[in-house]
Amino acid sequence: MVEGVVHSFHPTGRITVDVLRSSRPRETGGTGRTRYAVPAHSVTVVPAPAGLPAGDPGDAAPSPTPQAPAPAAPPLELLTVDGTQYGPYPGQPTTASRPPYGTYLFAGETAQRIVEDLHRDNCGLTAAFEPDGTLTLTWDATYRGEPGAERVTPDAQGRYAIGGLWPWDNWPETGEPTPQP
Repeated sequence: MVEGVVHSFHPTGRITVDVLRSSRPRETGGTGRTRYAVPAHSVTVVPAPAGLPAGDPGDAAPSPTPQAPAPAAPPLELLTVDGTQYGPYPGQPTTASRPPYGTYLFAGETAQRIVEDLHRDNCGLTAAFEPDGTLTLTWDATYRGEPGAERVTPDAQGRYAIGGLWPWDNWPETGEPTPQP
């Protein structure tokens, strides 16, 4: 049996534990602190005993509240605007279904490439970044029947949710290295 403090959770489902006590004999002797990665199914969470004496190895630090690992994010997909040669744009879908007009999350550099390609298209839709990082997409009546605008602010990871204004398509496989987001 091993007692320890949870150090971190990994997306792979493993938990890193700082070992405080172990019933296993150690070749070098002693009960020095060691860090192990263990599968989540082998961890049993128990409350810390009250009133641990000072200097007890279990008194090292309070254990953080265990939380389930975050679900794995959907993988990046390589996209293009349907009917164009623009892209590839590495994007992460925001829903399990992938409708043509769906919304994808794009890194700031990719969003900038989308804006540059949009300006080359001359379709009545333009975009610009504001000083605070907000992306504003604007269109005239030739694009959607009446003029309008949409503002996209980056999320906590700096990604832009872009979609609904044109149909996306998967980038054709070419055998070339995949661009990074």
